[in-house]
Amino acid sequence: MSAIEAAFFGALGRDAESKISGSGKSYLRLNVRVGEGDNVTWVSVMAFDEKAIAVADKMVKGARLYVEGKLGLDEWTAQDGSKRHGLSVMSWHCRLSQIGKNKPPKQNKPGPASLGRSRAATSDNAPISAGAAGFDDDIPFAPEVR
Repeated sequence: MSAIEAAFFGALGRDAESKISGSGKSYLRLNVRVGEGDNVTWVSVMAFDEKAIAVADKMVKGARLYVEGKLGLDEWTAQDGSKRHGLSVMSWHCRLSQIGKNKPPKQNKPGPASLGRSRAATSDNAPISAGAAGFDDDIPFAPEVR
């Protein structure tokens, strides 16, 4: 059977846990909620991505993530003796997404007046164009090219 790869956005259900494997490699244990309302699925993630490990202190409950990795179905026996199943991902790419709670504060960008153009310098009939400064929306997520 071949590996199934997954890519998804989700929110952390609790703060990330930094761990060290038996071989001495650092990784993060994450509990990620995918979906909303009645369509929520919880995914257990082990992230080996060095860039994710470097910002583990920012991976707190509620933070939004983008995750890529190998999907698996785990089975275990609960304390009450019942068989349980759950999804897990061995992640090679995990990033805080730039939407929602994680969105960085807007920086002061130069407006049309600071671009050397003012209303006094234009005729009454000519509209003032903000040019590129008028488009200050942030792109919510731009994945890195590997």
